[in-house]
Amino acid sequence: MVEESKKSSRIATSRTSWLAAMLLCCLLQLSSFFQANLVFADVSSQSNPLNDRADTATAENADQLIREAQQLFASSRPIDARAKLQKALKIAPDDYRPHMYLGAYYLGEEALFKLAYRYLRRAEQLFEARYGPMDNPAGSEAWRQHARLLYLLSEARLNLDKYQAALDTLDQFSERYWDDWYPGSRAWVLMKLNRVDEAISVAQTGLLREADNGRTYNILGILLSVKGSRKLSLEAFSKAIQAELSIGGSGQIATPLNNAGEVYRELFADDLAEASWLKAIGLPDGCDHILPSLNLAILYVDQLRLHQATRVIDDFEACFADHGVRADSEHRALVSLIRGRIALRSGDVETATNHLIQATERQQWFGKIGTSLHDVQFASLVALAQALEAKAESIEDVIPKSIKESLYNTSIRPWLKIRAWWLNRRARQVALDELHDLEDLWIRHTDAMVQYPTLASAFVGFPGSSFEKRIARMIQSDDRKVAQAYYRLYTGIHRYHSGDLKGAESALRTSLTSFRSVDRLAKAEALVYLIKTIESQDKFWSSLSEAQQQEVLKYKMTLFGLLPSHFRYHSISLPVELHYDKQNELSEEIVDSLLDSRFTEASAVSGLQSAYKLVVRQSSSKPQGITAKIQLSLVDNKSNKTVSNIVKGVASEDTFVADLVNDFVKETFSHKEDPAAEAIPALPILQGLTQ
Repeated sequence: MVEESKKSSRIATSRTSWLAAMLLCCLLQLSSFFQANLVFADVSSQSNPLNDRADTATAENADQLIREAQQLFASSRPIDARAKLQKALKIAPDDYRPHMYLGAYYLGEEALFKLAYRYLRRAEQLFEARYGPMDNPAGSEAWRQHARLLYLLSEARLNLDKYQAALDTLDQFSERYWDDWYPGSRAWVLMKLNRVDEAISVAQTGLLREADNGRTYNILGILLSVKGSRKLSLEAFSKAIQAELSIGGSGQIATPLNNAGEVYRELFADDLAEASWLKAIGLPDGCDHILPSLNLAILYVDQLRLHQATRVIDDFEACFADHGVRADSEHRALVSLIRGRIALRSGDVETATNHLIQATERQQWFGKIGTSLHDVQFASLVALAQALEAKAESIEDVIPKSIKESLYNTSIRPWLKIRAWWLNRRARQVALDELHDLEDLWIRHTDAMVQYPTLASAFVGFPGSSFEKRIARMIQSDDRKVAQAYYRLYTGIHRYHSGDLKGAESALRTSLTSFRSVDRLAKAEALVYLIKTIESQDKFWSSLSEAQQQEVLKYKMTLFGLLPSHFRYHSISLPVELHYDKQNELSEEIVDSLLDSRFTEASAVSGLQSAYKLVVRQSSSKPQGITAKIQLSLVDNKSNKTVSNIVKGVASEDTFVADLVNDFVKETFSHKEDPAAEAIPALPILQGLTQ
């Protein structure tokens, strides 16, 4: 991950290739510098290796190794260059140069930030021991290396999330020097410290002083987006892209493209956001950092294009692995988070839980992206709570194969629910204490990593009156039409859990009709709670009307077409027509078990006709050792297409029915295929640019 915005993980501008170039420049300058006559050196100091003739051979050997490292870096052989620098360090342990170069290497090539920082701190100590504090660098050639050392130290501190220390180092730099990278770096650190207005001023002033246009316009675009000036933000990203294009092959175009995609997502221009991220990941620098791939995967999950989301993350990890030895310390938690979400919506709750536990436990650095530790912590806690609740509900429809398994399932369900409640409680506390009083409630706040369609589950514990007041303020201040649908969805879900069924039904109906066709996960969430709200009104003293039953059936058919896993996770049964041999004892047992799990017979309710039929067949042909061969199928009545299909031979009747039904339920309520992708439009911010 490279330097990103406070607006939803914006991509950073200090990149691996740029640092490698800086390191090479460093080597070139110091190589010639230490062959020159250093007029500022203290000739009376016998400890100075530059003037101590007894150490001439040692110094020359170190210089030679540094020159060889320089050539290896130029030949794109950084690991061999590292070996040369390590030898130079053994020969001249009190020379700051090997320490500084190794620090730059580990910072830019391997992303081992703690190790890089140790080398750079030692380089700083050795440099000061040789040249002093450099309070008055005028007339001294050493200022070039001092300036570069301060830059590397600021980058290392930023990468280690030491934002104030990074700013203090930049202050040291600005008291003595100036360079075109400085305004962008300072503006970024100020933004990480929530000093956005000051950061904007620094970036704008830097542009007037001929700062690096690509870097500075990119960060200015991020800052303008944070302030809500989305049109100006997109204009800044367009200028950043033009500046990067003017560099040629070394331009880092994926960075501003990703950030522009995040602004388009805020505007609910999902097609333009997708176009931005697809363009970004197709560029040479597209997998230098995870943000374009992660943002695209998040969008695909919201649209329930789950197979495509998986491929995007798979492609990123494969591409990243091909890019040398760089560690995954800037994206490992984010990868676990998105993989957990994909698995959860796909119906694989066990895999989802494992990934999300890793997301809560894995250490990751956030200096170069806008997302903070607390953003990811909040998102991971909410997602893990959802996974545990889903696991508890899924266990309910599992047919146990032994008394031991039955006792275990009975005891584990309440524990999972209590654990989920505790995680949601922790998430709410993080949101209130660390995320600016729940700033993530602002829909598609791109600084966040939350899954907005399912975010309401985290807010169930808030008191009803205070929650509704907060939502009312959000509705009043947010003029985005689709965002209003999300706020009403949250209101409906909160009212449902508070027992206000009529109020919940009203809010949920309004939200459902306001979502777009691509808002599939949000629509699924509205549908499942609308189904639960209506069915909760079915009491022994007051049954649902025929119109309500027809409406619930219609909603269930729509929900099954969108997100089958929601049936298991919310304890909803799928109405089906049953087709089986009623005279066959084994078929009768299988059907009874299916009706005890996640299915109900639609014909049992007068006037209702399901879109699906459940077929149980016993094959006449069976292999040796098999007493029966059973086929279970769920078929779409309209298209006659098979939705799910399981064939098993009966070898042992003790667990056969349980195995068959459990496998069939899991298969039926898992994700099958992605919806068709929509056409990708041309990007407005690229119009008129020379590509």
